[in-house]
Amino acid sequence: MRHYYVLLDDSRISRNIEPLNIGLLNTPFVRMVPAQVLDVHAKAETEYTDWLPFSASQPLLSDPMKRILELYNTQARFKQMYIVDREYKRQELYWIPHVPDLDVISEHTEYYPHNQTLKHLVLDSQKVRGHHFFRLSNVREPYFIVSLDAAESLLRRGLSGFRLQKVELSHEEA
Repeated sequence: MRHYYVLLDDSRISRNIEPLNIGLLNTPFVRMVPAQVLDVHAKAETEYTDWLPFSASQPLLSDPMKRILELYNTQARFKQMYIVDREYKRQELYWIPHVPDLDVISEHTEYYPHNQTLKHLVLDSQKVRGHHFFRLSNVREPYFIVSLDAAESLLRRGLSGFRLQKVELSHEEA
């Protein structure tokens, strides 16, 4: 039995990083320059986690997290984002992911009728076979999905800033 998980922000972490030019993350990936700088204001003791959710639709990944996830999807593309805190003279390399969208939602998925956002996500076990890191297509909100293999790789390396929420799989077998 295969397992899949949604990558979510770990809200238990108080990052205290305030982006000063967040508009950079609203630019479509194809129009972004290959490397850019995001100025931030942070405290001296701020933890720069491996998953930075400055924007729900466009999280930033640390270099170690990017190196792992790109192994699980060779179609994924990344652009550099340097997080710079000028006050404390700190600079960290992050990556903006562009992960292919997959139509893998099962007919058993439930939506809220008033806005068509997901109420209960169910992935089609046949359609997700062989995929390890992707985004869901045909949904209003962004969902980054990882397989058990990819999730274990992230956890073994002690990466931080995210949590994993198990996703239900449909059990129809062809």
